[in-house]
Amino acid sequence: MNSRKALAIVDATLRNAGFVPAGAGPADYDGQIKVHGKPVDVSLSIPDMRFATRPRIMLKDRTQIPVETLAHVEEETGICYASGAGLPLDLYQPGEAILRVLEEASSTLELSYRGKGRAELIDEYQAYWKSDLTVRCMLPRDQVEDGRRATLFFAKLQGKAEFLCISDEAKLRGYEAAFPRTVEFWRTEKLVGPVGIMMAPRTLADLKRWLEGHADLSRDWPRLVQFLCADNYLFISAPNALLGLSMNLPSDLKYAMLKGKIRQQALLGIAERLAAKITLDRYSGRWSSLIDVTSRNNQSETSLQQKSIALIGCGTIGSNLARMLVQTGAGNCKTLSLFDNEVLALGNIGRHLLGFSDIGKPKASAVAAELERFHPQVRVAAYEQDAFEHFDLLAKHDLVIDATGAWNVQSAINEWFLDSPAIQTSALLHAWVFMNGAGVQSFLNLKDDFGCFRCLKPVFDGPWRFPVGDEKDEWNLQPATCGEGSFIPFTVDAPMMAASVTTRAALDWANGDPGARLRSVVVDLRRGRAQVPRFPKPSKSCPACASRRASA
Repeated sequence: MNSRKALAIVDATLRNAGFVPAGAGPADYDGQIKVHGKPVDVSLSIPDMRFATRPRIMLKDRTQIPVETLAHVEEETGICYASGAGLPLDLYQPGEAILRVLEEASSTLELSYRGKGRAELIDEYQAYWKSDLTVRCMLPRDQVEDGRRATLFFAKLQGKAEFLCISDEAKLRGYEAAFPRTVEFWRTEKLVGPVGIMMAPRTLADLKRWLEGHADLSRDWPRLVQFLCADNYLFISAPNALLGLSMNLPSDLKYAMLKGKIRQQALLGIAERLAAKITLDRYSGRWSSLIDVTSRNNQSETSLQQKSIALIGCGTIGSNLARMLVQTGAGNCKTLSLFDNEVLALGNIGRHLLGFSDIGKPKASAVAAELERFHPQVRVAAYEQDAFEHFDLLAKHDLVIDATGAWNVQSAINEWFLDSPAIQTSALLHAWVFMNGAGVQSFLNLKDDFGCFRCLKPVFDGPWRFPVGDEKDEWNLQPATCGEGSFIPFTVDAPMMAASVTTRAALDWANGDPGARLRSVVVDLRRGRAQVPRFPKPSKSCPACASRRASA
């Protein structure tokens, strides 16, 4: 539907509902909606007839809704009628869509009359704090105790201030630290919110009343005033918000302090007398540690935080897999070790995590640097040598992942794992792309009653037992050119899928429920061969494990 026709339908719909054109825009209207049985004046602005940008509804007179706490109101008068998931609207039925918007706005305001307004406002209290700046707290949320001191500073990149940061010290990998200040945390296990009609404190006097309104935050007020007068910051950690503030002393008072003309005891009295005039700067904190970032999407299951992982191969599968592993907790509490003895070539970047600026760099170190760029707290170690030169180091990891997709490496690492009983490594996980990108597979070896990697193809010149593609297809091996080695072309989705299915297998293992050991995904629907998830039984002709099992 074209916008002119949609506008005509919306105009007719709104006029029929008692709205009249108003404002500068072609779709700005004034009218009324019913809230708790009474009409409330609102203005409506529709910036986009396709509804990709949602219509905005503003209260004309807030006093028409005489409730103490009015939830879901943005910038004092804008009605937040759609949740974070949004409000689906049918662009092909614009009249019905705009009526639904009005209905949702009315229902949203009605929440305050049902006694739900305050509860919903408290849930979103961080947004109502109206902060001046956002601060990234690099301390893990669960480790911030009441009274803990930390350092707030500007994190700068190439001389430019990027963001405010809180850490144990004025240091963050990859950034310069400037203008450090002391922070003290007050922690409460109770929800924080407005006090009376005061949404958030604006002055020192407001702060005193706001703190008194939260019994769990009743502390030594004179000590707090002295702390803030010394150009320090207070942050309040609550279940529903991380809120910060600092104090703006009058310039003449600051000058007198710098000159030493005011004693500390006198300063406290002066600050108390001027409390109604001393303004505050408010800050909205964000829990930004690697633990908090990676646990956000893994709340219902164990992440990889407590597992030490060695990843062999930082190529097309390994580079993307490394990023996914970190995003699910690897490299957080324990080190993620990367092994690769090759450098990134121009031909690699078409399906690699890394790009043009990393050409010629060792893959292991370049991927490690990219992970550190993703988050400065990640614990990653890069080894630019063959992994087989570090068997002693591999053995110190809980999980070893082979992402090379190279038969010789796969077989050799399988042999090492089977032949090394007294090692910390309890799981070996393989990932590979099958037959010119027809499909991908991952295989988990726990040295249990199921098969090993060579059980999947026990006869060297024989077939795979569970192929995810047709082995009769000829290898699409392209010859070496321009100083680069030969390669098999397949699209970027194949290694991404291999990395994804391997990440899932690693998470299942970490959760204590490893599930199917062989997982297969068809990439090319024309050439792939579907395989159900399997628990492969040992092959009696396996050269790697058959004799070991017979002698066991």
